[in-house]
Amino acid sequence: MAPERRYWNERMETLAPEAFLQVQEAALTRELDYLWAHSDFYRAKWAAASVERGDVAGLDDLAKLPFAEKSELRDSLAQHPPLGSHRACSLGDVIRVYSTSGTTGNPTYIGLTSHDRDVWREVACRAMWTGRMRPEHVVPLPIGTFFIAASYGEAIEHLGAMLVPVGVGATDRFLGAVRNLSADFVLSTASFPLYLIDYCEGKGIDTQALGIKGFFVGGEPGGGIPQVRRRIEDAFGCTVRECMGNGDMLGLMWAQCDEGLGMHFVGQGACHPEIIDPESGEPLEIREGVTGELVYTSLDRECQPLIRFRTRDHVLVVRTECGCGRTGFVVSCIGRTDDMLIVSGVNVYPAAVRDVLGAFQPRITGELVIELYEKPPTVRPPMKIRVEHGPDPGDLASLKKEIEHLLREKLIFPSDITLVPPGSLPTYEYKAKLTEKHYEE
Repeated sequence: MAPERRYWNERMETLAPEAFLQVQEAALTRELDYLWAHSDFYRAKWAAASVERGDVAGLDDLAKLPFAEKSELRDSLAQHPPLGSHRACSLGDVIRVYSTSGTTGNPTYIGLTSHDRDVWREVACRAMWTGRMRPEHVVPLPIGTFFIAASYGEAIEHLGAMLVPVGVGATDRFLGAVRNLSADFVLSTASFPLYLIDYCEGKGIDTQALGIKGFFVGGEPGGGIPQVRRRIEDAFGCTVRECMGNGDMLGLMWAQCDEGLGMHFVGQGACHPEIIDPESGEPLEIREGVTGELVYTSLDRECQPLIRFRTRDHVLVVRTECGCGRTGFVVSCIGRTDDMLIVSGVNVYPAAVRDVLGAFQPRITGELVIELYEKPPTVRPPMKIRVEHGPDPGDLASLKKEIEHLLREKLIFPSDITLVPPGSLPTYEYKAKLTEKHYEE
């Protein structure tokens, strides 16, 4: 029997550092030449920043170009429908249009040419293969049509696996697909398997007996939290791998390998990632331990290329080398910079709070809500948090003190914990909501 294929695209995923820079730089040159020839939007934007084409010879000059902001894309779409003034191809060349979820504002519409679609599919296949999806898997998708149409579904089919679209809010249909079709590998948000555990428990369904071999989870922090991953793996007897993408750039371009520490960048030749200081905007060196905001530049896109697009995703560089052989650097996602809260001058991410509290399971269920009484990001201390205790939490007063102490020790902010019974807080099939507003806009 032939050995299992280790990579979807070995050449690109295992590029040596020098070769990676050559690939990225050559692609950047082609993309910038294309935009200078086809995009009034970028020519005007760069002229306003006093940048000429000759000023950007390669990656070292990328920081001379201004950032692209999400608000710019929305304004462009509103003023120049249907696909904005940042469209750089003929409308007749567009074969697909989809919208982002609009969770932080109005949806943005993204167009793809046939070439763009192929690039999205290729990178998504690299990510899925890294996360252990294989041609023999049957893959139900309990997520919305945007990702199915944009890249996930098509990439699953291209990889050779069997796609079973299910959609959001159809848990019984999902379970039917698992039972009747032997669906065994799930691509979903990180919240879905946690929701499914509670749903099955309420229905008396043995999760171990479902036969699910793997979850490939993304869309929100969670899959990289050890306690969350362990709970899912223990419940289903499966593996859990985390993934990440960006709806405006590429549906999937980061994925966790078998080493299990963070997510590899696998978008070589299609996208160039930077990490910047979110306050100053200055680029940071990609090295272990660095934290900052991800910024993306399109390298092979026709319809709506994005140059230095600020994602607001806050990441930590976990490693720059890995035993799996992939050379794309590895990150964990801490949260979104626009979700960040400030308590007594300390930056706090809701996902980090959930991460710390995971140490108390099973004395707590893992469900929590941060109560906001003023408009973020400033939170008047102590931060008020409702936390579900488990069925056998021990002394609640002691548990409250322990949680408050650990949050102070790990995240350096004072908290006021209210412990509530199991099942008191909502669970989410799509993305978890970790904050609750108690103020008027």
